[in-house]
Amino acid sequence: MLNNQIIITDGNVCARAPRNDKGVVDAAELTNAEWEELRGRNANSTKIKLVQCAKCWELYGEIQWLRTYSTGRGTRVCSHQPGESRPDHDYEPVETPEHQAWNDRAFTIGEAEGYNPRKEAWAADRKTRADVLLTGTLTIAYEHQHSPFSATGRYSAPERTRLAAGVGRTAMWHATSDKVRGQVPILRTDGGLPLKVIANPNYRHEFRGGVYRIEIYTCTVRNGYECPNGKFSGCGKPHARGQVTAGQLDDVLRGAPIGAYMPVVDAKVLRAPRFFWTDMASYGQYLAYIASPAVPTQTNGSPAEGARTRNGGRNGHSRAKEAELEAMRAQAVDLSAPLPGVTSASELVAPSIPRPIPGICDTGRPKCGQPARLYAAGWRCGEHQPSSYWLAR
Repeated sequence: MLNNQIIITDGNVCARAPRNDKGVVDAAELTNAEWEELRGRNANSTKIKLVQCAKCWELYGEIQWLRTYSTGRGTRVCSHQPGESRPDHDYEPVETPEHQAWNDRAFTIGEAEGYNPRKEAWAADRKTRADVLLTGTLTIAYEHQHSPFSATGRYSAPERTRLAAGVGRTAMWHATSDKVRGQVPILRTDGGLPLKVIANPNYRHEFRGGVYRIEIYTCTVRNGYECPNGKFSGCGKPHARGQVTAGQLDDVLRGAPIGAYMPVVDAKVLRAPRFFWTDMASYGQYLAYIASPAVPTQTNGSPAEGARTRNGGRNGHSRAKEAELEAMRAQAVDLSAPLPGVTSASELVAPSIPRPIPGICDTGRPKCGQPARLYAAGWRCGEHQPSSYWLAR
């Protein structure tokens, strides 16, 4: 329920509901019978004009008539008429005693560690608000989610996480119900605990999910049955495997503001979900071997083309060879253009190769010049004929 603070204009409706000195009623504190009475009487809200927004009246002096209804999950909703809600409306969240107890525990831990905790801390852009804000090396926005996330884009878990990251905050979602699902890392502990157990600093709130340790291994034939690349004999590349880690909520609350625990999104880790928290040692290994900048990223939802190898197709030469060829092209001579001083294409542009003269010995430098006969090695005289020549050597 976003607009908890309401004014009931008819005093006969919910007459026993607690009101403050200004006549404002907190709709979250109405009993089920009172809520059903109010919802039944306010069926046509624009004509009945029964439920008025107290925030708009107190802050802006405007009269806004609210709709009242229940969702399929039984959640009470008091909302503005379509097109009447203000973008700077100061909403009031529903804070159950359990929700408040978890926030108090996070605040106590942050205060003891010197993280300057703040409750209901709005971001500078007024788009997100943290239940408890812990400021260390990193800024952690602790959020205890006790009800399922909204399916709309504005209040969905990924959008709220993205808005928090846009102002330098790392969202830490904590839930005690299995019904809380979303495409974000969520820390899960036991639910249904008494308030004194939640507030007891000596009680360990062990994780039931949301925290994994990452193990890096080389894919061999022993691990080929689960190779992400489909190589049953092993692809020889490093892969990541997840293992559930035993820990408690207090450890993550103490370690996250100093980077001892980090969230992983869209993880490529076997035996682990896509979104979880992990310790810094595992996070560093994951970045180095799996999610490093050298690994090709995905483009438009499909894996990027990997680096070509000698076993695969190649287009052109290597980069070094292409650079060498470009240098040679810059020094090439255009044979189609006539050389300076040459008037005819029939004239020789290079000295002719000297040819042996038949019947003259061409051995030695200068040549012998004696009468000779032709041998396989060339024209040789009697003195330089091959047999006497090799015997002399």
